[in-house]
This record gives sequence, C-alpha cells and structure tokens, in this order.
Amino acid sequence: MLEKIVSEKLIAHLIDNDLLYTHQYGFLPHKSTEHSLMQILNYVSKALNEGNFCIGVFLDLKKAFDVCSHSILLKKLSKMGITGIALSWFKNYLSGRSQIVEVNGCKSDARELNISVIQGSILGPILFLCYINDFYTATTLFSVLFADDTAGFGNGNNLKDLTSYVNQELQKIGNWFRSNKMAINTSKTKFIVFRTRGKRIDSADCNLIFNNNEIGKPENVNLLYPIDRVHYDGDKKISNY
Repeated sequence: MLEKIVSEKLIAHLIDNDLLYTHQYGFLPHKSTEHSLMQILNYVSKALNEGNFCIGVFLDLKKAFDVCSHSILLKKLSKMGITGIALSWFKNYLSGRSQIVEVNGCKSDARELNISVIQGSILGPILFLCYINDFYTATTLFSVLFADDTAGFGNGNNLKDLTSYVNQELQKIGNWFRSNKMAINTSKTKFIVFRTRGKRIDSADCNLIFNNNEIGKPENVNLLYPIDRVHYDGDKKISNY
C-alpha cells in the first residue's frame, strides 16, 4: 500500500514538473503503444513525403530492469528534485535486498544486490523510467521509447551520408549505455531503411555498426558489432532492392 502511494506521488511530481522525456510512452497515465507508433509513423511519413530516406534503429537492451545501478539511480532522482527525506526513503527502499539461486534443491549463499529495480513491484517500472529518462540527450536521432523498448530515427536525401550520421550517433548511444552500466543486445538490435517505391538501395551504403569503443580512445576491431537490416515492402519481406 505504501509503495502504491509513493508511486502515485512520484508520477505526479514527474508529470507536474515536466521532468519526463516527451516521447516516453511506457508505464505512464494516458499513454500507450499506440502513441509511440503514431510518432514513428508521423516521422517516417514526413521524411518520405520530402523525398528522403529514413533509417530506423530498434535497440534491444540487455536485462534492462535488472542492471540499473542504485547509486546512479539515486543521483538521477536527486537531479529530478527528489531530495532530503524522500531521497533517503528511496535509498532505504533499494538497499538491503539479496537473492538466492536454487538448482535441483541446492541453494546458493545469499548475495546482496546493489543493482536492479524490482520487477513485479509497483515502483520498479517508474524508477526505470527515471533511470533511462536522459537517454535522449545522448543523441540527435529522433528517439521514441516505451519503457526499455528504444528506437532512434534519422532521415536524409543521401543514404550513404545518412548511414554515416546514424553510425556516429550509435557510438554516442553506446557511450551513454556504458556510462549508465547498461548494454545492448546486438544480435536482437535491428534497423530498417524506409524509402518510397522506386528509390533503389545499394547495400554497401547502409551498413550499420554498434561501436562499443569509447569516443576519443583507440578503436578495437573486436568491439564493432554489425547490426542486421530488416527488409520490408508493406507487410512483405523483400530483397535488398
């Protein structure tokens, strides 16, 4: 009951003070998947109407709720104006938790947790929204989020230049995830090239790579992960052309 009261107060604080990213549509009142899809549809349609290519990158986060750092989360809550007794309450709420693994009736020793927002709890989803809220500041891609489901979009007339731009933004995104102790599942991350019928695509011009190297440091070839492209034609999959 107390958790529900705190959740309602936290949501009211975030909404009343306009603290949440405009295009976050998960776990919030009067918002749904339909709203996020409409934003994506509007962005892609506008790009195509202007004769541009549009690239959409759909990111899959690894164990998103389970890897949220408590220390980072508390800093973000503080920046959102949650201080004093309220911040101490959240610190107490997150601390003192442990987990045990049981396999074939054999239990491990208890291990204290200093990460994760509790899945299945009332507060967990809202705390996750606070954790990921500043993601959009890491990139100039148009970002649409539904909790941990994250998509970024860019458009331009020249596909090769557009691909280069998106790759640069993906490296910035990679830096944000590393700084926040999160990671991308590259095997499940996909991208789509939207274009009007008749616009041909040279596969060599649209290769996206998730670059896990830190900006400003020497690049390691082992940290470059190609992102698979999904092909489409309405509801049908087609070839590269």
